[in-house]
Amino acid sequence: MPRIRPFTFWLARKKISPQAARLLFVCRDLLSAANELRWIREHVNTTPSKIPPNLRLHQLCSKRARGTPLQYLLGTQPFGDLEILCRPGVLIPRPETECYTIELAALIKRNLPKHKPLNVLDICTGTGCIALQLYASLTPHFPTHIQAIDISPVAISLAQRNLSHNIQLGNLISPPPQLTPILTPNTKSTVSFTLLSLFSPALLTTLSSHPPDVIVSNPPYISNKAFSTTTSRSVRNHEPRLALVPEHDDISLELNCQPEDVFYARILHLAKELKGCTRVILFEVADMEQAGRVVRLVERDEVLRGWYDVVEIWRDWPDEEHEDHIVKGEESNVAVAVKGIGEGRVVYLWNSRGGEMEGKR
Repeated sequence: MPRIRPFTFWLARKKISPQAARLLFVCRDLLSAANELRWIREHVNTTPSKIPPNLRLHQLCSKRARGTPLQYLLGTQPFGDLEILCRPGVLIPRPETECYTIELAALIKRNLPKHKPLNVLDICTGTGCIALQLYASLTPHFPTHIQAIDISPVAISLAQRNLSHNIQLGNLISPPPQLTPILTPNTKSTVSFTLLSLFSPALLTTLSSHPPDVIVSNPPYISNKAFSTTTSRSVRNHEPRLALVPEHDDISLELNCQPEDVFYARILHLAKELKGCTRVILFEVADMEQAGRVVRLVERDEVLRGWYDVVEIWRDWPDEEHEDHIVKGEESNVAVAVKGIGEGRVVYLWNSRGGEMEGKR
């Protein structure tokens, strides 16, 4: 990383504020430092505290200069139509995640029948941002039942707070109380957050009565090596490793995949156990290399290849106008469309025929 010129620090101190000069260590340029300082000042001026404002501003800027994520300091992050509460111990929502969630909602509204209840499963929900944005986007069009799971009690608690917070802000309609964890076609739109592992046998039992039409997941997907070498220091030091690096090496051997791909392999196995009832599967991935490996997990399984006749890779900004290109699978002749601009960020699977497709090609 190139060093910042001393003249830039001088400009920040003289033209903006001494606090802006402190923020340059993490922001790297004057415009970003000025923007972050403005947001921190607004936070200090609009939230109550017993700490005097100038001292509080100094403390927050000092923490930011040492690498604490801005979202943890401000306590929130915009996400689509929502304001998502953020706290240490739970992964911060990214703009790329926001972008593909909105794109997914648009595809669902365009392609799935509106007269049927829609069951959605969000795996590794974290703050609940994906589940809540889908709930906000889809409930005007479908009776929508969203079940979101995570293994972190801290994450589940925060996701439930985010539901309440956005209802209070008027961003979400309050769902009716759920008396049972099983979603039924007769209930109104619901969203629930459950402490449950993807690798627990209880998950299949929960889903078998009313299998999800849509599975979406932003799981841990960073390898141990990448976490140590290429992941930013701020992320390594402040965000939860549990949400970033899979710790299921034994299961990855069983599922015949790389350790960092174990969540994808397990979700695909779950889709097979649900007999192809899931119409849409969307995974967030780290990059094009990992996207290719996930596509190969689908390619090498004859049943999955028969069900999911549309396989796409989305880049960071899939809605940006850009000439799509097609790549051929390495282990089959499956055509994979690559959409948008930026780094590879999503693998999207679509069963255009629906229903139980086992054994069909």
